[in-house]
Amino acid sequence: MKKDNVILFPGLKERLFRKGIDSLENLQYADAVNLLQQAKELSPEDPQIDKALVIALYEKGDYEEAKDIAKEMLLQGAGDYYEVFDLYLMILIQLHLHDEVVHTLETLFEEQHVPEDKREHYQTLLNFSKKTVDNKKNDFVEKSVSAEEVTEGSFQEQIIKLGSLADKNIQPYLESVVGLLKNGQAHPFLQTVALNVLKEHHIERTVEVRKLGFSGTFNPSTLPDVTETPFFQSVQSELEKELEHENPVLMRQVKEMIKRHQFLMFPFEPEYEKMMLWAAVYRGYSRMMYGEDWNKKKAAEKLGLEETELDEVLSFLELLEQVSEQMG
Repeated sequence: MKKDNVILFPGLKERLFRKGIDSLENLQYADAVNLLQQAKELSPEDPQIDKALVIALYEKGDYEEAKDIAKEMLLQGAGDYYEVFDLYLMILIQLHLHDEVVHTLETLFEEQHVPEDKREHYQTLLNFSKKTVDNKKNDFVEKSVSAEEVTEGSFQEQIIKLGSLADKNIQPYLESVVGLLKNGQAHPFLQTVALNVLKEHHIERTVEVRKLGFSGTFNPSTLPDVTETPFFQSVQSELEKELEHENPVLMRQVKEMIKRHQFLMFPFEPEYEKMMLWAAVYRGYSRMMYGEDWNKKKAAEKLGLEETELDEVLSFLELLEQVSEQMG
């Protein structure tokens, strides 16, 4: 097989695609973009490749290029329309193109092509973007909002409100965000988003965080990225040693679970000394999710621990999964 006088090896596109997906799952977004762009060159109209490339570009922060590809996919009807449509809306919001969000959603509603299960979500986004556009037209003066107002509406709307603070003058909102962080009843995911907003603004004051029964004080400007905490890196590395070759599919599932849990727990993390315990429980819990047996007694003996110690961590993982499900 040749293209422009270059010999192409059979299955090259598939290998590039798989490697691109692996890089994406491992948060190596620049590598993912490079590999998926190479795959796209070999197959310019493959919706699977295009969708993965849009996600990789979005995660890398190349929003304009991601927007162009997503828009072209919508025009061509490539891939699952509403999956691509949701990605396109996320990109428009990230670029603060709320006028385009309004036009896009109003057109969709006028054509009466909105699925029932997405109607409320799209209406919320439409109202939010309309309000943002109106505020700009009226030379709106930002006012501080209470922690309750920041977290009003659907879960997605709350995330958008908090995320929109990243490029605003944070000072009028600072006390509201700080109040959210110390509200032990707030959703942990939203609290992590709020903490990341303070981190992006290099806020150096000490803030109190209460979530999942933990409490502590932190300086947002000195916090590591969510997936760069020593515990996260160590547990992931330990599991890779055992599962990467034995069961790579299970390894990917466990990685996703750990990332999800770490985001909920952040900035708290288990003691580093308990890394082996947590790795063992993650391994056992993931097997249980697939209907396999897990001999906790044998696992505890191997680590020189009491079975009750594994039970405590297992109960906490189950709690984190329940909290994840609330995000819907």
